[in-house]
Amino acid sequence: ICEKLEIGAEADYFGLRVSPGSGPSRWLNLRNPLDPHRIPAGRLDLRVKFWVPPHLLINEPTRHQFYLQAKLDLTEGRLVVADLEVARKIIAYIAQAETGDCDPDEPPKHVYEECDKIGPQGEKPEDHVDKIIDYHCEIVGMRASQAEYRLLKEISNLESFGEELFFCKPINESNNAHNLYSHLLYHVQQAEEPRARDEQEIDGSATVGCLATGQSVGGCGCRLSTCVGVGPHGLVVYRPACNGEQEIGVEKQSIPYTAIHRAQSVRRFFQMTYVTGEGNEAPLHVKMATSGQAKALYRAVTEKHAFYCCETVRSDVTEQFIRDLKGTIASIFKDSSTLGRRYVFDIVRTCREVHDRARRAQHHRARHNSGTERKESVARSRSLGGAGEALACRVCMDAGMDTLFLPCRHVVCCHECAPR
Repeated sequence: ICEKLEIGAEADYFGLRVSPGSGPSRWLNLRNPLDPHRIPAGRLDLRVKFWVPPHLLINEPTRHQFYLQAKLDLTEGRLVVADLEVARKIIAYIAQAETGDCDPDEPPKHVYEECDKIGPQGEKPEDHVDKIIDYHCEIVGMRASQAEYRLLKEISNLESFGEELFFCKPINESNNAHNLYSHLLYHVQQAEEPRARDEQEIDGSATVGCLATGQSVGGCGCRLSTCVGVGPHGLVVYRPACNGEQEIGVEKQSIPYTAIHRAQSVRRFFQMTYVTGEGNEAPLHVKMATSGQAKALYRAVTEKHAFYCCETVRSDVTEQFIRDLKGTIASIFKDSSTLGRRYVFDIVRTCREVHDRARRAQHHRARHNSGTERKESVARSRSLGGAGEALACRVCMDAGMDTLFLPCRHVVCCHECAPR
């Protein structure tokens, strides 16, 4: 797929995601053979798995695929923009990339309407569309590729850029990424420090409503469960938190990758030990809805830590595997047997290695193209040289033949050699 899209040199940024009819989507491990029975009544989507800033992307087709994924996340509410002015710029960049230069008399309002979810929700100012048109008119003449790059540059500055969320309870109309980020924007944010508690275990069933539906006080009435965000810099634990009757917020606890001591998944629990700012070890146990979600969270933490923070992927990550029943029986007789072996982690290269590999591939293509052009130029000059020699004066072999002899009408020399 990546070769067809001309993004093969940077294919490590992407992955295939299974979207089943019910339940959360999950990443396929592309290092293992594809089993059709593990994709029941679902479909495979090519998605960006590891997000990086656009200046690290070497090839324009790769940036275009990043743009398509970013546009989808923005318009479907999975990536929330807090600043209204930034949201207007992003909408203008999308319109420029999709429709080209703006005609003030006939602006592409259908594109603006498609991007209605971008930016803070609620009642918009009366001049909201007019300001989008102004931004769109300011970038007249900008190529579509430039507009896509500008959009990626804007979203790379967002706090939730590249973050993958894992909810402790099933995702529904109220418990989803859009509502969570909306709460972070509209409600009072509490301190980053964790709440004092006797037990560090987080139970996903303990869902807290932002405001119960039907209360007389203002509020959105949404219900959010605890969730864990895994991003380029570390983990963020989001816990619904209420202070008083109307002061509502979401508590955030940030844990950088450098502070993680160890992590594992045990049944429905994701267990991790990290070092606090005071230098003490602290446990973090998160109870997920299913054991599969706990494993997916553990896998995401390990893969993103290796991709963003390590110089190279360690062998204990790339070589970690499990066996099915056939493989277990075969390993009894031959321990090195690869039958039934399934790798746990789907990562081969780090961010630095992917970037370096893409640069080398680009350099190799440039050298190959320049060598081909040089050969064509030499062949062309030789061809022209042979033709020029055939038309040169037969006496001096320097000037061209330009003198006609009569009555024989032969043209064999130049005007300087003709009198001789």
